[in-house]
Amino acid sequence: MTTSKLLTADPKFCDGCRMCELVCSLHKTGWVNPYLARIRVTRSAAGAPRPVICWSCPDARCQTACKVPGAIYADQTTGALVIDDATCTRCLDCVTACPFKAMWVAPSGEVLKCDLCGGDPPCVQHCPRRPANSLPSLPYPKQASLKYVERRK
Repeated sequence: MTTSKLLTADPKFCDGCRMCELVCSLHKTGWVNPYLARIRVTRSAAGAPRPVICWSCPDARCQTACKVPGAIYADQTTGALVIDDATCTRCLDCVTACPFKAMWVAPSGEVLKCDLCGGDPPCVQHCPRRPANSLPSLPYPKQASLKYVERRK
């Protein structure tokens, strides 16, 4: 049974605290190290923070670019694309192919991308609720930038 949910990020509610990176790295590796996170917060040309996450695209270029069968597969529960570290040859074709730059390489050479943590992403649970940047003086609406929501049909 595959869920129809995906992780989304609304940049207008992101203040660049990078809590998502810290929680992700701790959850995945046991270490608090943003270089090991499967989510990233980058800056736009104007300097505004922008969360970067994998969309697990239906016709994923990363999966198509991978020359090793089964190295990138869809998780049966979440539908997220997952990298099989035992099969991955670390050729980095997937990283180059991703149009959203949602895949990167850890210091160890491991290819990193969001796999939705089995359907319960801790980054969503720990994303602070912030007022929209467009209305910084108002206490409402307070929302988290990250959400785990149903896909649109």
